[in-house]
Amino acid sequence: MNKTSGCSSRLPWKFWPHAAASGKYPGATTARLARVRSWLLSLMLFLSWPAGANDQEILTQARAVMAEARYCALITVDDQGQPRARTVDPFAPDEDFVVWIATRPVTRKVAQIRAHPEVTLYYWDAANANYVTLMGRAELVDDRQTKQTMRRQADSERLYPNFPDDYLLIKVTPTWLEAIVPGFRGDRDTWRPASVEFQGNTP
Repeated sequence: MNKTSGCSSRLPWKFWPHAAASGKYPGATTARLARVRSWLLSLMLFLSWPAGANDQEILTQARAVMAEARYCALITVDDQGQPRARTVDPFAPDEDFVVWIATRPVTRKVAQIRAHPEVTLYYWDAANANYVTLMGRAELVDDRQTKQTMRRQADSERLYPNFPDDYLLIKVTPTWLEAIVPGFRGDRDTWRPASVEFQGNTP
């Protein structure tokens, strides 16, 4: 402790309340004690927090942001190595955070996924300054029964007049998620967002 603090560095923290009360150590202020108590409480909560609990909370908040945003950007890579982005209307993520997207088989994204299955989904909730980035591998699903089962009301005859022949599903299995969501606003210094790795899905 520096000399201007008025509190000896040799004074154990557990005696600070008595020191503050006695007035012998002016540096042992109520504010200082509150900070110490807050730090200790945070440490105790961290040590007692079950493994993976933060991941679950991040995913819960991320799911809410994805629902609020509704639309997302699907980012693929073309044959020149150039990232390509377009807005899509994805299905809600399932319990494993797998996201499905409906499209036509003749779209550029389909050819790009065939060549480069690694994709990114980006959800932006502008009203609340939250975002979710979901990275993973895309699979093209053209099974007739699956398409019949998965088809939504939004996948109308106007969009797919020759259903199911002009209807194709993209299944995105996540490997990594990054998010700026309530309670997880990222690292103050590096600006790195909160993240979750999906074990078993990483190649």
